[in-house]
Amino acid sequence: MTSSGVFTAMTEEVRNIVCDSGPVIHLDELGCLDLLDDFKEIFLAASVVEEIEKHRPVALTAKLPFKIRRTQNSVTERLAAICRIISLDRGEMDSLIIMENCPSAIFLTDDASARMVAERMGFRVHGTIGIIIRTIRRRQKSPEEVLSIIDGLPSKSTLFIKPSLLKEIFTRIKKEFNI
Repeated sequence: MTSSGVFTAMTEEVRNIVCDSGPVIHLDELGCLDLLDDFKEIFLAASVVEEIEKHRPVALTAKLPFKIRRTQNSVTERLAAICRIISLDRGEMDSLIIMENCPSAIFLTDDASARMVAERMGFRVHGTIGIIIRTIRRRQKSPEEVLSIIDGLPSKSTLFIKPSLLKEIFTRIKKEFNI
C-alpha cells in the first residue's frame, strides 16, 4: 500500500463495499468493526466468509449489513488473465469477481497483490487504515482517537504494516490536523 492511497478520500455517495477477509478481521481485532456500519451493503464472497470463520468467527456476529455472494467461477477473461500472472487466494479472486458485478462499490482489502489487481481493473480500493482514517472526515472519531487506534495496530491486530509507513501515517495525520 502506498501512503498516497491512505489519504485519498472515499467518495461518500458510494454506499456499498466488497470486503476481502483482512479488513473485517483487522477491524474486529481493533474493536472497530462498527466503522463499517454506515455502508448500505457489505458484500462478502462465500470463500471470504469461510476465511473469517476460520480466523475470527466472532466478526460475523456483528450487526452489519453483510450480504454473502456466491461466485460460481464466473471470471471474465481480463480478470483471469491478470490473476494468472499474480497469485491471489480464492477469497481475493471471488471478491474481485463480485467487484466486476458491482463496479461502483469500494473494494476493501489489505492484500497488496489484490489491491494492485483491483486498481488495474479500475476499481476504487481502500484498506483497514483507510477505513480508520475515514472516521475523521465523517466526524465519527477525533484525529487523536484515530492516532490511538493506529498506534495499537502492531500489538492488537494481525495486520502487517511497515513501521516506516506507520510513522508516515502518524506524521501526516498530525500535520493535517495540527496535532
